Amino acid sequence: MRYGLIINPWRNWGPVGERVAIPKQMEFEWSYLWAEVEPLTGEINIWLLPEMNKEYLKPVVERMSEYWGEKVGLVLDNSSVHKSISKSLSKSLSGKISFKFLPAYSPELNPVERFFEELRRRIANRIFNNLSELEESLLAVLEEYFADKEKVRRLCGYSWIIEQIHSQVSES
Repeated sequence: MRYGLIINPWRNWGPVGERVAIPKQMEFEWSYLWAEVEPLTGEINIWLLPEMNKEYLKPVVERMSEYWGEKVGLVLDNSSVHKSISKSLSKSLSGKISFKFLPAYSPELNPVERFFEELRRRIANRIFNNLSELEESLLAVLEEYFADKEKVRRLCGYSWIIEQIHSQVSES
């Protein structure tokens, strides 16, 4: 998820007949949030990255099995960096991480996208002086999700994903 200083407008309620003013900011400074979600338990692992490219993402993916254990299923969209990581690591991580690519233009199938939507909503309609101030706010929101795994399960634990995970586990 890319986050930055350009305002993220979101719905805002106000009195009937009155237009609600939403602050506006147009500064082109951003970073990226990489999130790993386990839909069965609600566990999350978050990385804040300065760039979303192979150089920064490769060590993150290589360390996933240290955090999650063996046999990790990684669901990815079709971004070029995801494809690049998959190609470069599929042999070295064979048996540890299984890369699963979603069909094009289908973010609703990726459980972490629902998590990102909620994060964006929580930091919307606010102006931040700099990127570190935004990151502090983002980390405060993330603390709630680290503390409440059930909230993460409700957001990301789509029934069809849970059923698929259970069927994969019972087959092996």
